[in-house]
Amino acid sequence: MTSTAVLRGERVVLEPLRVEHAAELVDVLSDAALYRYTGGSPPGRAELEARYERQVAGSGDPTEEWHNWVVRLGDDGPATGYVQATVGPDPATAELAWVVGTRWQGRGLAREAAAAVLDHLLASGVGRVVAHVHPDHVASQGVAAALGLAPTEVVVDGEVEWVLEAHRGARPSAPACQPVATGRVAPLTGVHPVNRGEQ
Repeated sequence: MTSTAVLRGERVVLEPLRVEHAAELVDVLSDAALYRYTGGSPPGRAELEARYERQVAGSGDPTEEWHNWVVRLGDDGPATGYVQATVGPDPATAELAWVVGTRWQGRGLAREAAAAVLDHLLASGVGRVVAHVHPDHVASQGVAAALGLAPTEVVVDGEVEWVLEAHRGARPSAPACQPVATGRVAPLTGVHPVNRGEQ
């Protein structure tokens, strides 16, 4: 894969992450509720800029690729969150994570953005995709299921490992994401950032 490509969904555009995105994303990531399941707290702008500098630079490990996208509503719309994929060290395996700001949740944007990345990964030769989702995070479980991932019995740092095994560059069909009738939607944060060592 090597380079991070611009990706598109029906309503979203995924732009490769740049340090300059911190100015816009600091507000998107400012709600403390986003960190309920992943831990941490809202980053300040300087912290986010430093984090993005490290993420843009990459892992430094030639067997591992970091891909980070900002999710934008349309070509010129606001940033709504981000999606991350780490490929390797086995080039046929990737980890996937998504975060959508509180204001933008409940619209299917996480599912659409993560699906665009998933399809890109599969088309690039990745055959196994993993996401780690907190066992109480119903909204992110819904996104993972809609993408065709299935929960396993593996638990890493308190999060359930969800896996998709695909072949020939296509993901199996998955049921449509169903809204959860619980009143308030839980913040959509898929997992801890998948760029290992990068928080």
